[in-house]
Amino acid sequence: MEDSVFEDLVEQYMPLIKSQIKKLHLTNHYMRYEQVGMIALWECAESYQHGKGSFSSYAYMKVRGKLIDECRQEIRLSKQLALHSDWSEYEERLPIHQQTLLTELDLSNLTEKQSKWVNMVVLGGESLKTLAGVEGVSIEAVKSWRKSALSKLRKQLLSI
Repeated sequence: MEDSVFEDLVEQYMPLIKSQIKKLHLTNHYMRYEQVGMIALWECAESYQHGKGSFSSYAYMKVRGKLIDECRQEIRLSKQLALHSDWSEYEERLPIHQQTLLTELDLSNLTEKQSKWVNMVVLGGESLKTLAGVEGVSIEAVKSWRKSALSKLRKQLLSI
């Protein structure tokens, strides 16, 4: 498909993409979802078969479906993030473009204890038990640091 043809298509169907983003309440990551919608539109233009219904209906279903799929994937990743305490294990499961998000996280908003957890356990590969021993606290205390650190990092990751 030629670029000029696709640009015309985007201009014509951008209201559809924007309305679906709003209807699905995906405005927190608006530009990301707008991009997903445009990719779906491109896929529609490439795969549309004349005579099998109107293009506008096909575009509506494809764009909406892609937006919902992306939202589901984001929710799944958020749940995985909540379950995994080891960033390196989590990072291996992410696509390349999402791995770069992890490098953009600002660790300066973590408390001293949360930073110790990140540095020793996540980056250093030490166990929770080792960190607890070094700090002279219970493993439950270290788990608490982990939980609060992950919460802060998750919020930050979702706002990128």
